[in-house]
Amino acid sequence: MIKIAVISAARVSLAPIEQTAAQHFPEVQLVHFVDEAMSLIAKRDGGVISPSNLCRMVSLIRNANDFGVDGVLLSCTIFSPYDELLAEFSESPLIAADVATLENAVATYNKIGVVVTFEPTLKSVGAILNRCREKIGPVHADIRLAEGAFDAAARGDADTHNKTVADCARSLAGSCEAIILTQMSHLGALPLLSDLQVPVLTTPAVSLGLLIDRINARKGK
Repeated sequence: MIKIAVISAARVSLAPIEQTAAQHFPEVQLVHFVDEAMSLIAKRDGGVISPSNLCRMVSLIRNANDFGVDGVLLSCTIFSPYDELLAEFSESPLIAADVATLENAVATYNKIGVVVTFEPTLKSVGAILNRCREKIGPVHADIRLAEGAFDAAARGDADTHNKTVADCARSLAGSCEAIILTQMSHLGALPLLSDLQVPVLTTPAVSLGLLIDRINARKGK
């Protein structure tokens, strides 16, 4: 078994990554480390990740490594611009789910649509895409907020969340070569988009696959 720590700042991330692992990666055991206060602090601070909030994340990464995981997956998109810094604190391979998915998209497509549901993520996704442009190449990205979806998920209204995400994705379909649903919780909207003529990428499958490849490469497999 490959043991992967999933670090989350919201409980809505847990079910999608569990579902994906069960369906596509049976060799993986997921271990969850959750600190919801991290997302609440970021929202209070207007999307800015404070040094104290970064310290909370570093503490979770160290706890995961102390537990003996083979890799670390960051599901919380607000921390993704700091993934390279945070990787310095991990003894095992660490990737941010949305970074991996966006890098894959930028390497493959020229025009992408990007759906987010947590407002502070607008800043972090923009920063990640700028980094992708520097590392990989130019891309036109239309980033849109599915307004109301995050609050719906927070109160347990999955149907409203999924429909809101799907409607946002549909608004992008006519002008993009691919659509990226950046947050783990977006996976529930995927069945509502099966008729779209463009690929729809979700972070659980892409990021888990890339992290497993990195873990196996480290082990020499």
